[in-house]
Amino acid sequence: MTVLLIQSFIPLALLILLGFVVGRTQSVDLKSVAVLAIYAITPVVAFGSAAQLDFTFALLLLPLATFALAAFVGLVAFWAGKFFVHDSSRYLLPVACGSGNTGYFGLPVAMALFGDDVAGLYFLANLGVVIFETSLGYYFVARGTVPADMAVKRALKLPVLYSLLAGLAFAAMHFSLPAPLIKLWDFSKSGYVVIGMMIAGIALAQAPSFKINPRLLGVALAGKFLLWPLTALAFAALDPGFFTPQIHNLILVMSLTPIAANLSAYAAANDGPVAQAAMLVFISTLLALLSMPFLLPVLLSVKLIP
Repeated sequence: MTVLLIQSFIPLALLILLGFVVGRTQSVDLKSVAVLAIYAITPVVAFGSAAQLDFTFALLLLPLATFALAAFVGLVAFWAGKFFVHDSSRYLLPVACGSGNTGYFGLPVAMALFGDDVAGLYFLANLGVVIFETSLGYYFVARGTVPADMAVKRALKLPVLYSLLAGLAFAAMHFSLPAPLIKLWDFSKSGYVVIGMMIAGIALAQAPSFKINPRLLGVALAGKFLLWPLTALAFAALDPGFFTPQIHNLILVMSLTPIAANLSAYAAANDGPVAQAAMLVFISTLLALLSMPFLLPVLLSVKLIP
């Protein structure tokens, strides 16, 4: 597990470093890069992932469940944040805590633990988290800089919501993606992680200072690495049998992933506290590498993972 996590982390850390170097040495319009990631690359990745699922109507309960779990964690963190964080950076907390780098950090871990055949099921579980992040979560990030009605409009304009729905409709009709679209999806998956992590590096490079609100950091890390795993454990323990133990296991893996790199992109696209978002992403990624080897054995000890 330690080797796997190191192998997953090193490329992400190098991408952040590369973005930092480019941001320091070149004139980069961070907001334009963020818009490209949000409005072009992410919708293609979302559509391709959803369209290739082995769709059944019973499985629709899974993204609904993970959406509810992510929303619960994100909203509790936002509520708790009002006691500690007294500026607009508190609006980062729903995405920082409720979402996560579930795709390019969590998926390799899940496949290594449970085999390659869990990829489709993992993507379906991840849909709920993605929908939360790109709807309610994005609303809160926008709400940090604009009024509520404008934040709602911005969230509704986010194309990834509609690309996910289109992909699910495609899968429900049991259509096969043409080879050119699969190739486009493959290209976009690589670009998604590259641009997402480099945005964090560029944001760090362009920050006037590396100071971060320790209270914001504390709430974000507690929500991400304490509240989310505890919520996943409670879900597995209280489930009356709607979901299999394998699904419980995948949700537990998702709960331990670091803060989503998209947080920096969302903050940049809404003229929010980009430097704060970038530091949260970077620090949580470091901590995920250190925490997962210790937290997963705890989950094994309570016999939720066979």
